[in-house]
Amino acid sequence: MSLVRNILLWSSKNYWISHKLPKYKFVQKSVSRFMPGEKLDDALSKSYELENMGYGTIITYLGENSLSKALTLKTVNQYQDALERIDERSLKTVISVKLTQLGLDIDEKLCFDNLKQLLKEAELKNTFVWIDMEEYIYLELTLKIYKKLIQEHQNIGITLQSYLYRSEDDLKSLLEIAPYIRLVKGAYSEDSSVSMQNRNEIDGNYLKLANLMLEKKILKNGLIPSFATHDHHIIYSLINNINAAEIEKYHYEFNMLYGIRRDLQNEILKSGQNLKILISYGEEWFPWYVRRLAENPKNLFLLLK
Repeated sequence: MSLVRNILLWSSKNYWISHKLPKYKFVQKSVSRFMPGEKLDDALSKSYELENMGYGTIITYLGENSLSKALTLKTVNQYQDALERIDERSLKTVISVKLTQLGLDIDEKLCFDNLKQLLKEAELKNTFVWIDMEEYIYLELTLKIYKKLIQEHQNIGITLQSYLYRSEDDLKSLLEIAPYIRLVKGAYSEDSSVSMQNRNEIDGNYLKLANLMLEKKILKNGLIPSFATHDHHIIYSLINNINAAEIEKYHYEFNMLYGIRRDLQNEILKSGQNLKILISYGEEWFPWYVRRLAENPKNLFLLLK
């Protein structure tokens, strides 16, 4: 990993930096490229606009590592409000949550109960909930909670990270039970004992896992994979394989972040692919924002500019 990426990931966890830098106007102006605003209304208004253009949408309330029950309940209430207003506006938007927001650092049962509550409410509104994957230390617990909940609720999706060595085994263990799996490269600083450090190796593993999910026998079992990446080489490699295998477009989708590679997003949409845009909102945006910069340090020049 590059020195710049390591510095960015370190700064995302630094208390002083994460509380001082967001106060500067130039940082606030730069983040507006990657999120339409801090309020739910901002996210839903943009969802409406994008859906009218033909995109699907996902929204996520920024924040992580809640260290009090009150904070987890605030997050649950935020998502309950989001589900209610999505339903009122007849949007197709789905939500994506982090388990540390729901209390994973405090108590496993608290987190489980909070997520179960959101799943029940999402079921009533005929929608589903994505689980974001966070740092490696949370992986086992995240999968444990997911595997318990999938036995009762089919409206739940799980995320895997291609930079982890164990992801292939995790994927194979999920293929028979998971209706929705989202594949990302990974955006945290992990030790070389658990995570690939070479970009080509990470990309190669991404394609390997993605193509495994696209096998026809897997798709026939009901899996709908989501490929979350801004890497045009990977995207077009997958599209070429999909076309060669004559896989119908309703069997899979691509996911991209709001504001990143808008030209590529437009290309993918015009080519007839299913593409969902992930829209973030909330006041706790700095750690998330810095990880976006770290994913592609070239984005840092947008901030400096």
